[in-house]
Amino acid sequence: MAIPAFPAAPPPERDQQSTNIEAGLVRAARALTARLDVDRVCHAVLTTVGDVFGARASWILLYHSGTKQLRTVCCLGAGGEAFRDLVVPLDRDVLGLAFKSRKVVFIPRVKDDDRWLDPERVHATDLESVFAIPLVYRNDVLGVLGLDSPRFTAERPPTDAHIARLEAFAAQAAIALANARLYEASEEDRRRLRSLLAEQSRLRGHVTHLEEHIRFTGAFREIVGTSTSLQDAVNQAALAAPGDTTILLLGETGCGKELLARFIHERSARSKGPFVPVNCAALPESLVESELFGHEKGAFTGAIARKPGKFEIANRGTVLLDEIGDLPKDAQAKLLRVLQDREVHRVGSTRPIDVDVRVIAATNQDLEHAVESHAFREDLYYRLSVFPIRIPPLRERRDDIQALADHFVKHFAAKLRKVANTVDPGAIRRLQEYDWPGNIRELQNVIERAVVLTQSTVVEADAILIHPISPSRLSPTQAHAPTFADSERNAIVAALEAAHWRVSGADGAADRLGLKPTTLHAKMKKLGIHRPSLG
Repeated sequence: MAIPAFPAAPPPERDQQSTNIEAGLVRAARALTARLDVDRVCHAVLTTVGDVFGARASWILLYHSGTKQLRTVCCLGAGGEAFRDLVVPLDRDVLGLAFKSRKVVFIPRVKDDDRWLDPERVHATDLESVFAIPLVYRNDVLGVLGLDSPRFTAERPPTDAHIARLEAFAAQAAIALANARLYEASEEDRRRLRSLLAEQSRLRGHVTHLEEHIRFTGAFREIVGTSTSLQDAVNQAALAAPGDTTILLLGETGCGKELLARFIHERSARSKGPFVPVNCAALPESLVESELFGHEKGAFTGAIARKPGKFEIANRGTVLLDEIGDLPKDAQAKLLRVLQDREVHRVGSTRPIDVDVRVIAATNQDLEHAVESHAFREDLYYRLSVFPIRIPPLRERRDDIQALADHFVKHFAAKLRKVANTVDPGAIRRLQEYDWPGNIRELQNVIERAVVLTQSTVVEADAILIHPISPSRLSPTQAHAPTFADSERNAIVAALEAAHWRVSGADGAADRLGLKPTTLHAKMKKLGIHRPSLG
């Protein structure tokens, strides 16, 4: 239906047409304000001029301040195709004239007008007469709306009432476009802000791990010891370090698995990237996936913001998955997929995130036995154990105890502002006679306490507070060939007995073993360790 011409004294049926147009303008206002993006608003504008004004073809060009030109963003109808992909200078074309004059321009005979940017292209269409209507919002012209009007001719030009209705509609369209632009700008600002916050979070996590890395390596960067068993492990690590081979470190609790993992990282091509250690045993089972792979805001109760996982933080670096044997089965399957596909999915998101991470796994458990008992996935075990390295426990390298003790004494004396700088031979003999179920971590704690107690330059034997494990506690099988689990159990029981079964606090069992109390509780539950009855 084309735009009707209204005579000065309209008959009753013309009054009905006016009413229909006014009702159409109300519907148009509702339709336009329901759109929140520029493309959809433009399409709604062109659909409405067809429904309300009967236009057979229509098009919209918007003003770009950067180029100071009008550009087509939408067109409908066969005649409108002539204006597709059009770029119009403001001093050219009928559309430029409407933009600069801020007035409606009516062309009664399209084919007789040569002011078009491409007259031949426009003349070849079926357009007969055309309106060019500026889209004015406050003091700005946002663009130009064009539409055909075959019912108007030079002999029957539009009246002031027709022009007023077109201007009223154009004003509604301009408001909708301005709102859509503001909404898109605010959405873009929000996207930038979310991106900046995500990057800030990633960098904060990176800095945190770098601080931990500096703190750790500043304290105990050296691998101390010259024993054959230790040097064999170090030499294997040095051979594997330059490549990207996945490494599995095998050793009892406290024997230096993280130190050797850092040694490998620092000698790899990823040394400038982050080193991210993860204690799998300390992760709450309900949050394992979130900690490893991250989560989106609202993914679960308490997820108040997007959080990158350890693999994202470790991108282009190394992640150490310590205590890998304690990883739940569900998380094992997802870890295997990450290792295979080199991508993670945050909890609550379906979009994959590429990660470039070298994986070093570590365990104090017998993973082969865990695979046989179906506690650990066989395919994940083979993926992780490409290059296994066994780290000897301290009882197998007793010759290194003196060097380690001297190293720790110097470190803690400087940290605690003490004058101690050496260890008495009697104290060394006492240290070498102990089996060290907690290995180097336990030795470190013992030496720190000894330095605190020492007032002179020499750490005496009386300052060495250790509690040897009674051989009677070991079964014949354990005494002959202890497994990782046996050694871990013995270490925990010894620490608990020495601490009078107090888990947390200063000099508690967790402190003696260098573990978090929550981690020690989890290990006690897993190994079935309970405080003996007083009765």
